[in-house]
Amino acid sequence: MFEHPIVKNILTAVLVIIAAGFIGQVVKSLLNIIFKRLFASTKTTLDDRILSIVRSRIITLSIIAGFFIGIKIARQGIAIDEVAYHQILDYVSVALYIVLVFVVTKSVSRLVGTTFEWYMDEVSEKTHSNITATVAPMMKKIVDIILFLIAGMIVLDHFGVNIGSLLVSLGVGSLAVALAAQETVANMIAGFVILIDQPFRVGDRIKLPSGEEGDVTQIGLRSTRILNYDNNLVVIPNSDLVKNRIINFSFPNNIIRVLVEVSVAYRIDIERAKKILLDLAINNSDISKEPAPRVFVMDFGKAGLLLRLSGRTSHFDKKFEIETTLREQVYKSFTDAGIEISLPRRIIYSKRSDEIQAPQKK
Repeated sequence: MFEHPIVKNILTAVLVIIAAGFIGQVVKSLLNIIFKRLFASTKTTLDDRILSIVRSRIITLSIIAGFFIGIKIARQGIAIDEVAYHQILDYVSVALYIVLVFVVTKSVSRLVGTTFEWYMDEVSEKTHSNITATVAPMMKKIVDIILFLIAGMIVLDHFGVNIGSLLVSLGVGSLAVALAAQETVANMIAGFVILIDQPFRVGDRIKLPSGEEGDVTQIGLRSTRILNYDNNLVVIPNSDLVKNRIINFSFPNNIIRVLVEVSVAYRIDIERAKKILLDLAINNSDISKEPAPRVFVMDFGKAGLLLRLSGRTSHFDKKFEIETTLREQVYKSFTDAGIEISLPRRIIYSKRSDEIQAPQKK
């Protein structure tokens, strides 16, 4: 049985595939021994990332190459009139070609994505920003779409499909889609503008024109996702963010102002009230010493003098808690010191109905 040409060639093909997998494992080990130690001495991490991607694909590519060689060897033992066997090998070759294109495309995608992420990490480190989390996910999606479109064209061209007419059809179809989806296209362009201009980044806390506040969790092609204080996800079209005024609490840094306003009666000692407010701010560990907190007389109100305590804290997450704590302390300290917190008052006079004189006739 082993002397039969078909069986003999098939066994030879199987041995070639096994040998290809073994060679791939040897090459992977050599890369790990030689290049990993060599790249470990370099300052950059890009070569280590590229080596990791190449090593993960070596055995797969070796086995695919072994299959192609094995199919070629197997054909040599099959007579020309054995049409069924040749068709089976043709189908296997087609499947292998598609798998090869997919594996190569995926590998190139990872190489490009890894290189881009490394560059963004370098930029983030130099500029002290979190640009990688903002730009990298969207750029990876764009690169994947472009690469897999190219891969699809290569596969179609391999099977004799006319790419030229297909491109023309795609051009006309894309024009029609663009006209029908103008709002979606506008949101995608706005997404690119956000990535380039960077009015905010992933992780920043922003305030929307509607008054909502939250942390940016993702900047996508069509929309931006914000997690508000209620732990609810707010999805906003990118075009709305580009056209409107956005307040970014995190840029250029996380330092934010803490404000507490209180109205006191006109008759109280203003210097004493200011000293109490300053002492409360100075004794609060979350309020920065530089610049030092200050107290201002803001207005002569109808009920009393309006005092404003102003300070700085290192992170916007602390603002609400600090202001709440200070208000409680101000109320207690003013009460203990006998300082009246003024409130608007109205005096209402009442008369009995029999005391009201009727208007005299002229």
